[in-house]
Amino acid sequence: MHLKPGQRRQPKQLRSRMMVETIVEAAEQVFAETGYELATTNQIAERAGISIGSLYQYFPNKDALIFEVHKAHDDEQLRVVETCIAESRHLPFRDAIRLVIHTSLVNHSKSPKLYAAFEEWIPVATKLIDRTDFEENMVMMLTEFLKERTLVSDGARLKPAIFVIMNMCRSVVHAFVHAGQTRFGHDEIATHLTDSILGCLKSFEGNGLETSPNCGGSR
Repeated sequence: MHLKPGQRRQPKQLRSRMMVETIVEAAEQVFAETGYELATTNQIAERAGISIGSLYQYFPNKDALIFEVHKAHDDEQLRVVETCIAESRHLPFRDAIRLVIHTSLVNHSKSPKLYAAFEEWIPVATKLIDRTDFEENMVMMLTEFLKERTLVSDGARLKPAIFVIMNMCRSVVHAFVHAGQTRFGHDEIATHLTDSILGCLKSFEGNGLETSPNCGGSR
């Protein structure tokens, strides 16, 4: 039976769960080193220190492996943003935004080849990927972050701004990871992207963007 990515056999015992974690870690390393096309399940099994048969018990193909690595990456991104938001509550608004952006840039820059591997694979497997939960969780966190800053009490008004901000950040971060790191520094890009985000929120100035004590700081 050929399973789609994400439909792998679920481990029930602790030993099996630990093996799956080891396999996913090995897969992430191999994809980060060789890319998606050149990576093989044999390489991943060898890196994990298990037989290829043991790997196939839980991951029927290479797609299932990169699917799981990609999901783990999304989960990590949500944790990073959530942590940054929590740590930025005492900061002026502009500094808080910049902290989230700068941390995200640094986090993405750790393994540019892994992101290249995702891009190799995703066009082929687009119909198999559902990022609805990721997108909804990110929108929810950003909405609460902005509402806490008393920018606007009605979250519905923030939806189009957050849509633009999320897609702008995604494009800039990915471009930076793939090509920009050799020409620009994290600080420089984080500053420009922060200014662009503030530009998207300019229409909310009357609701506290500049006047609220929590939203102070130079622009």
